[in-house]
Amino acid sequence: MEITLVQKLCKGLQVPVFAKKYSDAAAGLALIVCIQLLVVPTQIALELHSVNLPASILVMFLVLFTMAVASSVNGDTSKLYKKHLRGPTDFIGRHMSFGFVAFFVLLIRDHVDSSSDVPKLVGVFVLTTIISYIASFLLAFIGFRLEQGLRRSRQAAVDLESNNKTWPSPSTAWPALPYERRPGRIAQLSTLSKALSAEEPLKKITTVPNRSTTTSIDFVLRTAPIWIWLFLLTTVGLPIYLATDYVMPFEVFSFTLFWVLSIQFQRSLRSSRTLLRFRRLRSFFLIFSNPIVLTWALTTTYMWTKTLYTGRDISTIMGEFRHYGSLSESIIRIMQDHAVQAHLGAGDLAGLLLDAGVACMGFKMYEYRSELWASLGTVSFTCTALAAINVFLNVLVGHGFGLEAKEAIAFASRSATLALGVPAIENLGGSTTLASVIAIFSGILFQMAGDWLFSLMRINDRVLRDAEPQPLKVAIPTKNHSLFGATTLVSSIEVKNGNSGSCGTNEENTIVAAGVTVGINAAAMGTAYLIERDSRAVAYSALSMIMFGAATVAMTALPGAGQTIMFLTSR
Repeated sequence: MEITLVQKLCKGLQVPVFAKKYSDAAAGLALIVCIQLLVVPTQIALELHSVNLPASILVMFLVLFTMAVASSVNGDTSKLYKKHLRGPTDFIGRHMSFGFVAFFVLLIRDHVDSSSDVPKLVGVFVLTTIISYIASFLLAFIGFRLEQGLRRSRQAAVDLESNNKTWPSPSTAWPALPYERRPGRIAQLSTLSKALSAEEPLKKITTVPNRSTTTSIDFVLRTAPIWIWLFLLTTVGLPIYLATDYVMPFEVFSFTLFWVLSIQFQRSLRSSRTLLRFRRLRSFFLIFSNPIVLTWALTTTYMWTKTLYTGRDISTIMGEFRHYGSLSESIIRIMQDHAVQAHLGAGDLAGLLLDAGVACMGFKMYEYRSELWASLGTVSFTCTALAAINVFLNVLVGHGFGLEAKEAIAFASRSATLALGVPAIENLGGSTTLASVIAIFSGILFQMAGDWLFSLMRINDRVLRDAEPQPLKVAIPTKNHSLFGATTLVSSIEVKNGNSGSCGTNEENTIVAAGVTVGINAAAMGTAYLIERDSRAVAYSALSMIMFGAATVAMTALPGAGQTIMFLTSR
């Protein structure tokens, strides 16, 4: 009986869906290690030369440039990416938010000095968030419409009938609406025709598998990550801790198990038939069952339980959890005195996932390179304008609410990615702890309310992976060997007859504006959520996140910027 169960379990793993899922996960874990082979030496070199710049962003642009050059040399690079790299890249992107839990847990140790400032901080955060979301969306929406209009006025539209017939038609370049079920039926008919044309006999006696056994095997396969990390926790992490008193492996497996359990819990809520009867209650549970929030709650509970068990204070516990600000700094200290236990904690390894996630955004920007090229002006203008608004107006708003100077300055980099926002605040003398809290909460806020916002605005941004369309109808590349590919813009009238063309153009503008808005206001956590959502706006979000952070650093580094900000906080 045991052999039969093992055989059925092996057959279940060979199902294409499960096989693809776990192969992408294995390749994604290997890709994290490979990226660190580039990030860590680069970061060490930058720190030795006192260059305050995250190496992961440099590696991201290196990935984008390398893929673009390879694509111009060999046209099969895109097929290679879709077949072997897109799955692992999406795996890293979906789980990149787990790396921010380490920063979130540090709030136990690093907190606001005065509790009376909390209402003021909340007021400033809410007001600046509303202003930033509205301003970034409107600027991106209007800017992209103007940019497309200028491009169309300079370049005549190309007749689709005379274009290369190998490109998908406009009807297949868009995902089908939920009520259009005809493509699904055609796919079922094609599958049936393949089965009828097979050489195997149609009449074949097969035994019906035991329903309870099949259900159990399906449950094990669906929850396999839980059992894998639980196995590693009990066979690797716990023995190492008991033998050497080194808690890092145990905590790594424990926190990863918390993350997997949180994801599985949210998925169970989404698929619950009982909650489907109560839509408002279901939406409430889905919003507050965010994996980051649940993992943070479980990890925080673990930390306080550890203080009670060991009898040590929370500062010591958190010091063992995360020693330094970056993984490269931990590696430098380990190379100096060869004491791994003294310089490497579970929180220090969060940089592995964060660096890999940022670097893999280069792959996503390569995937949407033609769309990014068509909207580069919009992204650049919006990010620069909003960076100027955030740096000066947010500080003025914080001062108006009665915040101290260092707390008001922390809002100068509101929602900028931590890799770029924290150095900018350090240069201005603001509170880096508060800046980190603002950035983390901005990302969590979008992750919790992102689906609701996209549904409220009726943004159809999801990608159909089975089809091979261009992600957006902003441009149709022509055949050439340039780095990004020349783009020939298609007029909205030629896409569809009648008034539907303007509707399609509005949807393009909305998706671009939504991506730019998420990148500016939710940074890496928002971009990771768009990857999990399979959104066509993910590339705009990734590019906007980097450009907005870079613009923020540039604004704070301008001559006289520090004096201007100090003047605004002293009025």
